[in-house]
Order: sequence, then C-alpha cells, then structure tokens
Amino acid sequence: MKPTIKTLATLITMLTVSSVSYGHYPLLDCQYTTDQQTESEVVLCEAGFSDRSKAPNVVMEVFSEDDEVLSQGHTDDKAMYQFDRPEGAFFVIMDAGPGHVLEISDEDIIE
Repeated sequence: MKPTIKTLATLITMLTVSSVSYGHYPLLDCQYTTDQQTESEVVLCEAGFSDRSKAPNVVMEVFSEDDEVLSQGHTDDKAMYQFDRPEGAFFVIMDAGPGHVLEISDEDIIE
C-alpha cells in the first residue's frame, strides 16, 4: 500500500513541529564570588540557552527554603544577575517564558 500525499504531508509536518519544539532549553550558571566594590560575598549567575544564545532581561527570583523571596529582578544586557549570598539554603529560578523556566538549588552553585 502506497502512502498518499496527505499522509506524507502530515508526517513531514509532525517531524518539523517536533524538532522546533525541542530547539533549545534554558541554562543557568551560578557561582559564588566577591563583589569588588563592597567586598561582600555574592552569587553571580549567567543565563542562557542550549543554542549558546544569551538570555538578557529574563526574570530571576531567589527564594529561601521556606519560600521567602530573598531577591528578584532581571538579567542585565549581558544576561548576568547578581545577588548577595543568602544565609542558609536557597534556590534560584530563571523564568524566560513558557517552557523556559529553570530552578537550581544552592547545592548546584560553584564554590
């Protein structure tokens, strides 16, 4: 039995749509460092995507383990976000839109 043109067109459309939906995923690289101006310990995060593009102006939120907001804002033009290192356990959420939300815990941050 030969496939029809309609069947082939449907198959091609499905393959194209599925490959587009998996185009890239969010990445968040955070590390502890010292702020040069204040000499305090901070966390510096760089937001991006798996296709190596940067993620400027995305929503960033930092929460304590009790869900208290510790810091919130947006990445800068270089896709960087910095906040004071919290006491105790915390987690960082990067929200670059639907399907592009990423959460990391303080255990995933590079010393």
